[in-house]
Amino acid sequence: MKRSRKHNSHWFLIFVAAVIILVGGSSIIYHEIRKPVDSARSQSLRIAKKYAHLKTTTDFSWANDKQTSYVVTGINKQNVPVYVIISNNGKKVRIFKQSAGIDRNDALKKIWNSYNPKKVTTISMGIYKQKPVWEVGYMTNSGQLCLKTLNFKNGAVVRSVNNI
Repeated sequence: MKRSRKHNSHWFLIFVAAVIILVGGSSIIYHEIRKPVDSARSQSLRIAKKYAHLKTTTDFSWANDKQTSYVVTGINKQNVPVYVIISNNGKKVRIFKQSAGIDRNDALKKIWNSYNPKKVTTISMGIYKQKPVWEVGYMTNSGQLCLKTLNFKNGAVVRSVNNI
């Protein structure tokens, strides 16, 4: 009996050590994978606060078209809600009042009402042909992945990519 208890405690210690190594390793990998996103986020927030004079930020996202751009949503010192779109290299900053166009919910409603997708997979603000747009990715009921690019000012579809 004593032998089996020692044997069982030996396997228990090995199990506990393996769990600790697995959890610790997963945590390190997760943080290493997040570093570029966290770095882009902090740099974008710093740029947005500097150029758009944001007092609060409410969201951060990014869009990938031909180039990556980062979007910071917030409220400036004049209490005006704005979108700040920052180029990948941080050299081009564009600021748009949220009231100057459709909001995220309006863009989503347009997609749901016009295309009745199975699910919306992504939505982000970006720049297309030098104009602000909402880029909405969705899956159709037949399983096709589609992308609609909506003009920020009026919600008109300016680009449609079906069955990606």
